[in-house]
Amino acid sequence: MINTHRVVSAVIGCLLLAIGAGGCSGSAVYSGHEYTIDAQSADRERVVKVIREVLSDRRFVIDRVDGRRGVVTTAFKATQGIVSPWDSEQSSVKQEAADFVNQHERAVRVTIKDDGAIVVSVVVQRVHRPGWRIETESISRSSRTTVIGEDGQREPSRMVTPIGLDGGLAKKIGDEISSRLSSG
Repeated sequence: MINTHRVVSAVIGCLLLAIGAGGCSGSAVYSGHEYTIDAQSADRERVVKVIREVLSDRRFVIDRVDGRRGVVTTAFKATQGIVSPWDSEQSSVKQEAADFVNQHERAVRVTIKDDGAIVVSVVVQRVHRPGWRIETESISRSSRTTVIGEDGQREPSRMVTPIGLDGGLAKKIGDEISSRLSSG
């Protein structure tokens, strides 16, 4: 018979170990950069089609496509890190732990330059929910309060802060775009 208390303790221990290991480095989790692909010979319409396919295959919702200017953007997509293994956005255990502990969202912007170069950028933002009180005993008993600012106005119940660029995911997406362009 499986002792559920030991299993839960083991899972919590593994999560704490992953979070601790992810926090040992002094560098920021999302201090990446844009990723550039050289695709000078590709037809712009085909490039936009491939970009849309790659982003859709990664379950990003396409927000804007401007083929003439060569810009494709997505809406922000949330992930839960370690507890969402079907999402492949994270490039390291440190990112898995950071996304588990904080509510992070990513959006992708792909730009086709005039010289044919393709620039992939992934912005990560952290979601803050002021006034949200999580009840640890029963999630159904959680509550929200209204936060009034210094100006006497109600503060928004959801605020976001950009925290950096995910260079690892930008490289994954860029490599996939490049691979599809060269294969077809």
